[in-house]
Parts: sequence; structure tokens; C-alpha cells
Amino acid sequence: MLNTDTLANIVRAIRAEAGHSLSTTQGTNLVDTLKYLAQRTQIELWTAYQWPTLKFRSDNPLAANQTTYTFLSGMSFEQVRVAWTSLPTDSTWRPMDYGIDETMNRLVASDPPQRWDALGDTQFGVWPKPGTSNYTVRFVGQRQLSTFLNDTDMSTLDATAITLFTAAELLARAKSEDAPTKLNKAQKYLLNLLGNSVSAKRRVSTLASSAPWPGNQQRLTPYLDYIPS
Repeated sequence: MLNTDTLANIVRAIRAEAGHSLSTTQGTNLVDTLKYLAQRTQIELWTAYQWPTLKFRSDNPLAANQTTYTFLSGMSFEQVRVAWTSLPTDSTWRPMDYGIDETMNRLVASDPPQRWDALGDTQFGVWPKPGTSNYTVRFVGQRQLSTFLNDTDMSTLDATAITLFTAAELLARAKSEDAPTKLNKAQKYLLNLLGNSVSAKRRVSTLASSAPWPGNQQRLTPYLDYIPS
């Protein structure tokens, strides 16, 4: 379970980890900067890692001869981690590869769909063109971050992870000798945190700039927990 906290408490913790004074009369001019860094760090962690506790599924029925679809409410391209397809009467989900290029015949209709691609942030396409309306595409991803702007707003991700990574950046900016130690502590904490969130311990993957798995053949060792149930 993630240890979430308010933005105000996280900012105070960041100051402590970075060796700043906790006095309310000192360092007030840095508060807005620390808030921004905490917000940005949470976004970066959300983007870079798969968070099993935020797992979110979206089932999209396909229609015969239709290749373009709109993501359902609550899901966008950036949230998708894996894609699957199945018949409503079939208990087996089949992985869909990512990427549709110009060499693929878009006129011939055939089932089941084998690939998908982003058409902007709100739409996606499938290939080949569905021959029937029998199949469903299931996207498995993670829910969006909650608002994290005001002192009382709760973090979506783990407060300690946000604190340690932000403090490590501050120490690096200050060219502190403690910066590598703090960064190492942050990385170890994150690995343990995510590893303990799933049964397959410490199988942590990052998405970086690659297409969502299973789109590329490098197969970014995704969590077993991201297989549909």
C-alpha cells in the first residue's frame, strides 16, 4: 500500500531530507519551488514506472469494418501499458502488438485484431480491419494522477519516494557530497516499494520513450499483474 501524504507535509519532509531548516520563518521563499519540484517528481515517477495499485482496465468493443476508435472515459494513450483482445465468449486474452505502418493492408477485413496504434491522445486504430463486431480490445494501464497543487492535496504516489527523489535533486543542485547517497537511497526505496507491490518481487520496468509493451520486441519485463483477469 502506498504511503500518500499532503503536499504541505511532503514539502516539509523534502526540506528535512535536503538539510534545510524546518523553521516556518526561514526558507519561505523556497516553498513554491519545492512544491513545483514535488509535483514534477510525482509526474516523472508516474510516467516512468508501472504502479500496480493504480492499475486500470478499459474494454473497447470493436465494430465490423471500423478501424478508428475513441478511448473510453478515464483512459488515454499515455496511461496504456498493455493491450489485449478477446471474444466475449473466450476466456483467453491475446496480446496485441503496438504499431501500424504503411506496409499493412488496411482494406482487407479479418479477425482477430493483431495490432493497435495511437491516433493522437484520444483515439486509437486497430489492424487488420475487424471483419465482425465480435471482438473487444482491453487496455490495461494506470489511472491518472489526482490534483496535487494545494497544501491539502494528497499525493497519488508514495510520499517517501517523491520526497527522496526531490531531495536528491536539490542536493545535486547544491553540489552536496550527500547527493549520490540520497539518490541511491531513493532508487533502492522505489525498487523495494514496487517489488513488494506484486507477487513477482522486484520485477520493475520502465517505459522511458519506448512504445507500450508488447509493442516492441525488447519486451520491457512488465509486471505479471498487468495480465488481464
